[in-house]
Amino acid sequence: MFGGEIEDQVLVDRVLAGDDRAFARLVDKYKKRVYYLAYRMTRDHDSADELAQESFVRAYQALGGFKRGYSFYTWIYRICVNLAINFLKRETQKVSTENVSEVDLLRSSGYGSDQLERMISSEQAAIVKRALETIPPDQKAAFLLKTHENMSYEQIASVMDCSIGTVMSRLFRARHKLRIALEAAESEPERDNRDEGM
Repeated sequence: MFGGEIEDQVLVDRVLAGDDRAFARLVDKYKKRVYYLAYRMTRDHDSADELAQESFVRAYQALGGFKRGYSFYTWIYRICVNLAINFLKRETQKVSTENVSEVDLLRSSGYGSDQLERMISSEQAAIVKRALETIPPDQKAAFLLKTHENMSYEQIASVMDCSIGTVMSRLFRARHKLRIALEAAESEPERDNRDEGM
């Protein structure tokens, strides 16, 4: 375990021994990161605030089942991701990707630097964002954890409580939708030019 994880385990042990102030320290340590994760998923301050609070309430209630040697950070992220996915499915809201930079989105879609430079200054960044609005919440969560949190496949698998293969599949599907959206956007000007020439 890393130093931070050892410190977290000590705090968890203290909470289980009846010291609620130790849990307040865990909340202080992770509340901003959990809130921002929820906000990137929902793009709504109130919803993110509620989801972050609910994540810590659930964590506190389930702390007795926390496995020794497991990362509290990964565990609280898993709780938040699951709550956010369920929230999005329930509310049928679309996740906004406004906070993910166009560079990250286009880079992760597999385009080269020449195409990247050309696309960043165009309307295609907006098309990429719209395409991400159509991605199911579990694919979007995996995509955000990869591009925004810079997590490894192993970390994402741990957070989302799934196999590395499932993470790779979700990321592949998300990137595939982006690629289709970008290719469709590139063919639009050609179609418009042909129409004008008629």
